Amino acid sequence: MKRYAIVSKKDDVSRHLAALIRDELKELIYDEEHPDIVISVGGDGTMIYSIHRYEHVLNDVSFVGIHTGTLGFFTDYLKDEYKQLVKDILTKEPEIFDRHLLRISYNGEIFHALNEMRIENSYRSQVIDMYVNDEHMETFRGNGLCVSTPSGSTALNKSLGGAVINPSLRLMQVTEIAGIHHNAYRSLGSPLILGDEDVVRFETDFNENAVLGIDTDIFELKDHDVIEARLSKRVAHFCDYRHVSFVKRLRKSYL
Repeated sequence: MKRYAIVSKKDDVSRHLAALIRDELKELIYDEEHPDIVISVGGDGTMIYSIHRYEHVLNDVSFVGIHTGTLGFFTDYLKDEYKQLVKDILTKEPEIFDRHLLRISYNGEIFHALNEMRIENSYRSQVIDMYVNDEHMETFRGNGLCVSTPSGSTALNKSLGGAVINPSLRLMQVTEIAGIHHNAYRSLGSPLILGDEDVVRFETDFNENAVLGIDTDIFELKDHDVIEARLSKRVAHFCDYRHVSFVKRLRKSYL
């Protein structure tokens, strides 16, 4: 028998919908610690939180989302379709679609991101030396840099002018956040797409007011920090009951 858990956004609409879904799934076992399926009720932020909540058991759990938030790129069902979601869970075996994660090494610890990591400073320009596979690429000056997964290419990366990448591809993308370009300082100035064996490293000397963002988590940077990012071998499994194509997701969310 399937075991499931629900992760809900903390608003009244999402909480109420989560209660309705749980009532409809009484024949299954509700198990927050060892679920087979995690139902995310909310928006994309709720789905990201769900994946981090169950990061320690990613190999054993699959995710499906129902949309009550502001953006539903990771969700296949609208809130009025909760009965259809319940029916699909009870009667169908979904195809499993894997979304690749980013692996970030910082301060002796390993972190993972579904969407992106970013080095940001809203108060002053950063000076960041960027290396690709241990080869110095550039010295960047500006507000920061973002490294995104294909899944995250439609998030912050898109607003920075990065390319939208099909999430089935094992790629990562580096985009600039307000880079400085003039006669004295210059960097690539365009998104850089790297492969699944590439490693990108960032070294900074002065980090007053700078932060490292990993999806929704924020860490204050210190002086002389080194941050590495590469595609992880780990993936997040998504239940695909409806076979929503990448093009349909783009049209639903942005067009």
